[in-house]
Amino acid sequence: MGTFDGVHRGHQALLAVARAWANRHPTHLEVWIFHPHPRWVLRGEEVPLLTTLSERVALLQEVGVDFVRAVPFTRELAALPAETFVRDWIGRLSRPQGMVLGYDHRFGQGRKGSAELVRQMGIAVEEVPPLIEGEGPISSSRLRRLVQQGHMEEAEKLMGRPFGLRGTVRRGQGLARQWGVPTANLPWPEEKLRPPAGTYAGWAYLDGAYPAVLYLPPQGDLEVHLLAFEQDLYDKPLQASFLAFLRPYADFSDEAALRRQILEDVESVRRYFRERGL
Repeated sequence: MGTFDGVHRGHQALLAVARAWANRHPTHLEVWIFHPHPRWVLRGEEVPLLTTLSERVALLQEVGVDFVRAVPFTRELAALPAETFVRDWIGRLSRPQGMVLGYDHRFGQGRKGSAELVRQMGIAVEEVPPLIEGEGPISSSRLRRLVQQGHMEEAEKLMGRPFGLRGTVRRGQGLARQWGVPTANLPWPEEKLRPPAGTYAGWAYLDGAYPAVLYLPPQGDLEVHLLAFEQDLYDKPLQASFLAFLRPYADFSDEAALRRQILEDVESVRRYFRERGL
């Protein structure tokens, strides 16, 4: 149980232990997601998320979680004594045969809930140590810093996949379409962390993976141009992944200059994929 923002490699290590535990007994694997983020509820601290709630649910299911329970995080929930939370929430809602917790996981009033407390209440517990990479443990906060700085390739190593966005394509202005570079517009959720505005090389996933140019303005939709793809994408689900930051955002008042830059961006992305044999 936790926020599981990013479902990164550290989370995946914990989930692998839980999956193995469930398979041995056998039972199912259930994950509790606290939402909204506890720091926002308790401190009023804005925490831009690596993944929206729906993205987290999908990612958890993709890595083998059987059931995902979204638990509304409130001040009242945080104020419950840890024993009460284990007995009246975890015990009654899930009736677990066992729990798998991160090495530093705490819960309940005053953060007094721990693996040791759960054991004392008769539930088997397995604790998972941190996954260390480079300077320290892989964590959501560390990944947020990397994405905010545009270090997409380093973020991909720690996350286990590229940072991305899932959504439904909606209509944009259609200006680039006139120049043979149509884009699919993906709404950017207000709560989701936004990388630096600019142009990126990326993947777009539809019925397969397509190399793509990703245009992210300072605000508004992400615009995705799929290379070697000409079908209508309006109202279709689409996933875009950020591979590498190519150039910062620039505001063009001259339409001809904008057209030249877009065509240069397309060639830059083609070169990015060619150089990597992708």
